[in-house]
Amino acid sequence: MGAINPISICLRCSGKVLRTLLHYVPAVLIAASLSGCATRTWNAPLIETDTAPRYDFKSRLPRDNAQNVFVVLAFSGGGTRAAAFSYGVLKALRDTKITVDGRSGALLDQVDVISSVSGGSYTAAYYGLFGSRIFDDFEEKVLKRDVEAGMLSELLDPLNDGSLMRPNYNRGDLAAKWLDDNVFDHKTFSDMSLDQRPFVIINASDINNALTFSFIQQQFDFLCSNLNSYPVANAVMASSAVPAIFAPIAVRNYDSDCTERRNSWVPYELAADESYTREHQVARALDRYFYPKRMPVVRLLDGGITDNLGVRGSMMSPVAHYGNVEDMAGAFTPQALDRVTKVLVIVANAQVYNEFDWSRDGTDPSIPEMLVSSFDASVDILSTETVSLAKNGFQMWADRINARRKPGLPRVTVDFATLTFDDIKDPGERGRFNSIPTALSLPGKDVDDLEALAATLVQQSPDIQRFVKSLH
Repeated sequence: MGAINPISICLRCSGKVLRTLLHYVPAVLIAASLSGCATRTWNAPLIETDTAPRYDFKSRLPRDNAQNVFVVLAFSGGGTRAAAFSYGVLKALRDTKITVDGRSGALLDQVDVISSVSGGSYTAAYYGLFGSRIFDDFEEKVLKRDVEAGMLSELLDPLNDGSLMRPNYNRGDLAAKWLDDNVFDHKTFSDMSLDQRPFVIINASDINNALTFSFIQQQFDFLCSNLNSYPVANAVMASSAVPAIFAPIAVRNYDSDCTERRNSWVPYELAADESYTREHQVARALDRYFYPKRMPVVRLLDGGITDNLGVRGSMMSPVAHYGNVEDMAGAFTPQALDRVTKVLVIVANAQVYNEFDWSRDGTDPSIPEMLVSSFDASVDILSTETVSLAKNGFQMWADRINARRKPGLPRVTVDFATLTFDDIKDPGERGRFNSIPTALSLPGKDVDDLEALAATLVQQSPDIQRFVKSLH
């Protein structure tokens, strides 16, 4: 998640960027009369006769890897710290050699799904679009680049001021434009997760409805919208749009009588007398989408607001599975469920636990510092409980499958690995990583150290190593 800094996702505001912005206020006001040409890219309406493959599990899960193995990666929020840590996990899985069904290869080749939030979405989206190219240029284009300065220069460019004065263009749109131009090469979701690359789920938060918003077609069905032509950069920006620092990314809720509104699991769930289930709560939020005149636009902010790990709110969401999470119906047909025997879930959690200056000094926190500490507390508690709930959820899913299987058939086993800075044994080293800020730009040494740490934690993880041994 992020912080009080107009461009970086940094919860420790230095005031430097704020002073810079204030210095430019006169120029911005003068330039407001200029006619900026940038406009918001809206999501397209859903055309039900369109035969193009949907961006969902069915058309995007890799089919050339082992079908009895199912591997899920979840990349947390945390700015460039999270992006570098998750990138290190990808490198470590690339270097982990396995043999499945007599075929040798890398553990990375068996990854089926990557679900991401905030800073982790930079890594997930880049790998989903460009595959192994990430190991050639991701450090240069993102991790060791001054992304903060690039976005700030875009914001302070007088040519953009006229655009910012328009009612349908804001700071979030401008940051998305910078990402589109400089990182993601104007790619859309029609380009994502092709050629046996994992199905990437980028997650933001729908602040209209306090709901995790996943950039998958199942979510866009409720908007009567087609995800294929939507820019990946906009999704990444929505996933990492820190409240108050970036303005929300907006998506249109179309006033159409599309299939999802005519035939959906939502009314059946709302009719059930189980108002405290997770499915019911999600259905209640989705039901509001059915009234586009009352909600013509959905506003999206940082995915960490609702799930900073990107695992329970998306991979195990009733939205992704058409209301049937018990069978993970979005990801598996009954026949595919029968084939699965080994499941690995890896959560790359770049969350930090560092001290506040005001706490250490015994002074009263300022208003921004109080907001930051309150935000930290809620995210930390949510993340801790999310790991436990997600782990239990996957195990319950496996237990249900095993209960239905005939005697003598292989049982499903689940290995659930959480990689965190708490796994660092040396207190001094652990403190050093916990002091790395949540920012869009980090020193190169921090990036290198985060990548190396990820490799060490992958090698030391008993869950990952047990899974690898089980394949042999």
